[in-house]
Amino acid sequence: MDRRSSFNQQNVDQLAGGALGHQLDREAPRWREVIRDPAWLQWLAQRHETLGWTRQQLLDDAVRTGNAHRVISLLRSFQQALAAGRASTDLPVVGQRGPYGKRTYTRADILNMSNLRRQGRINDADWMRWEHEMVAAGREGRITNPVPLSKTR
Repeated sequence: MDRRSSFNQQNVDQLAGGALGHQLDREAPRWREVIRDPAWLQWLAQRHETLGWTRQQLLDDAVRTGNAHRVISLLRSFQQALAAGRASTDLPVVGQRGPYGKRTYTRADILNMSNLRRQGRINDADWMRWEHEMVAAGREGRITNPVPLSKTR
């Protein structure tokens, strides 16, 4: 059994007959074709730039919870990345690259991650990676419009 993707042959057959499969058929009719593309697995192995989780983790969670909207969003994001010629690279979904060629962050990105953590949707290991990235981004000037840290008495 292929453990790298929630969409292996065994659970594709299971999904196809269920509510999630019917919704995928309706809103993303080429989903079975997409998941057979080797670039799909490569793309899933990469980290989602904003959330810090691998796309595979996001897909697994969406399938486990029966969230067709999230599955469809991932399928469409992959197709857009493929069409733009960037399905095999880890380019950010949102944001820009900073002076070091690394991702820049906004206050909204940071607030979103904080909210996800409070909701329990980010585990300790991923949160530690995120904190490390934020410290580096702050040092390197990759946080746009940061909150000023002024010394006041």
